Amino acid sequence: HISNQAVVIGNGTTRQGFDLKPIKLHKGGLLASNALQSYGCNASYRDLESHFLVASSDAMAHELATNGYCDNHIVYASSEIVLKYPGRFYLIPQDVQFDAGAIATYLACFDGHKKVFLLGFDAEPGDYEDNMYIGTNGYAATAKENANTSGFYTKSLLQIMNLYNDVDFVRVMPGEYSYMPEEWKYVPNLRQITYRDFVLEADL
Repeated sequence: HISNQAVVIGNGTTRQGFDLKPIKLHKGGLLASNALQSYGCNASYRDLESHFLVASSDAMAHELATNGYCDNHIVYASSEIVLKYPGRFYLIPQDVQFDAGAIATYLACFDGHKKVFLLGFDAEPGDYEDNMYIGTNGYAATAKENANTSGFYTKSLLQIMNLYNDVDFVRVMPGEYSYMPEEWKYVPNLRQITYRDFVLEADL
């Protein structure tokens, strides 16, 4: 069932203050026509069992393939991972090579959603980047060991937003004036809202 809207769960630290439980419990009104379908990135499954998950690294793929998660959930991965773990993962449509956040966003658009909320999509400037799961399996031990790849990340997402120019992309951030990468400021189908606005707009 494809509803009118989806939420992509990124792993940036800006989502630390947001409770994901209402997303899991979201009903979506009459016949679930506005139910939020959720697309998660890598270790986000530890906090929310989303409808679909993207595994973009071998370490995360191994964790998911061996802990039983793939038995009852749809997890997308690259052709290399699909071949390495037969019967565990679903191939990403067209096997696109982006980061997990961009791939999950692409999947939401590919599935036909016309409004896509982006939660935990950080792109702070600097030499390194933080993450919700720093210090855990599949991630760097500290933020300072996690090289900043936001250049690739912002360009990948920009490409998807330009390709799906009929989709309303909504970036959810803690505050009204949270940082936004320069490349995204001029995308006509992208807007930024606060946690509170997200709760109201998505009817959580």
